[in-house]
Amino acid sequence: MLWGRLREAAARGPAQSRAAAVEALGRAPAELLTRLDRVARVAGRGPTGFLPTDLLGGLVGALDADGRVRQAAVEALAAFGGPLPAAALALRAADWVPEVAAGARVALRSRTAPDEAPAVVGVLLRVAGRRRARGLLAEYRAVLAEPAQRRAVRALAAHPDPRVRRFGVELALDLGEYVRGDLLRTALHDADQACRRMCAQRLLELDPEQAGRLLWASGAGVRELAVSALPADVPATRLVAPLADRARMVRAQARWKLYQRGEPPAEVYRKQLRKAVKSADAGPGLLAGLTAGLGECGDAADVELLARVLPDPRAGVRRAAARAVGRLARPGELVPLLGPLANDPDPGVAREVFEALLRVPHEVPPETLWIGRTRTEPAVRRLAELIGVRRDAAEIRTTDPTRSRGRARGR
Repeated sequence: MLWGRLREAAARGPAQSRAAAVEALGRAPAELLTRLDRVARVAGRGPTGFLPTDLLGGLVGALDADGRVRQAAVEALAAFGGPLPAAALALRAADWVPEVAAGARVALRSRTAPDEAPAVVGVLLRVAGRRRARGLLAEYRAVLAEPAQRRAVRALAAHPDPRVRRFGVELALDLGEYVRGDLLRTALHDADQACRRMCAQRLLELDPEQAGRLLWASGAGVRELAVSALPADVPATRLVAPLADRARMVRAQARWKLYQRGEPPAEVYRKQLRKAVKSADAGPGLLAGLTAGLGECGDAADVELLARVLPDPRAGVRRAAARAVGRLARPGELVPLLGPLANDPDPGVAREVFEALLRVPHEVPPETLWIGRTRTEPAVRRLAELIGVRRDAAEIRTTDPTRSRGRARGR
């Protein structure tokens, strides 16, 4: 057990082992420290008379089940700088013994170096749900909000831990640390979706004209915000790309833009899809997006147009067409249109086909059902089995009408 080895190293280990243990703990994520805290509490007290004398002793002592040892560890850790002692102090700031927590909170106020603040925030975010940690994160945030701590805030906003980075970005936004160029770069390129969205929202509040640039962001949440920030009278042709976006949420926002001014988006989809079907230059993304969008807002009359997309050689386009046809087609059209795609080489297309055929289980031919049951994809096989179960149940009700009457008399 890791906790036992750490305690043994702190009590009797050679200097080399103690240094290696400290280095390993320093590389570990914040979750490890909080888990070790729970394990140590269950394991009970350490060696009798154990007192922390060095950094490893302070770290192990900070996890000890004996409150006096933890208090001595807090006093010892206050003399050490760096992210690991700062993280241990953050953990003990939520201690259940008031004296231990008070000492750790005092020491924590000075732990705002650029390498220490992310370690502190990482722990505080993970213990924020504890009753004894109530208000602790807000207190530390107030310290970081002071003008002298701007380097620490920038370190938080650039940290690889997503939860720490979100905290840092939100704090930086509140403090006005980001200029418009920073906001645009983060909205377009940050690895974390929440950070991209926060910066996009602030950028659009400051400069709604940036919506056009954000329409090409990689994050769907940013593109959705950009569409909502477009002017009410934006030409329908400028909404074609959002209407055909690969993300459903962006397509829905673009349709809402048209609905708000009384324009039916289905008409735009029909016009653009007809052009795309005829054009040899239409890319798969545009064709799939227009097909998916028409399937979301069209009606049964659009099935003829959508069926023209079903034979497309590109799997993503066929997948969107199968989903749209499955949603809009009348029950009698489903098997003739989608049955030939039951053995499509793309698993996504086959899944859409059998999901649509669930609407008409009694009409699915045995050979189509056999294809679904023998495919290699578990999701497709499950759908085929469900179709078979529903078809069998429907046949039983049809061939044995007394069954339902007898059941009714039994009630």
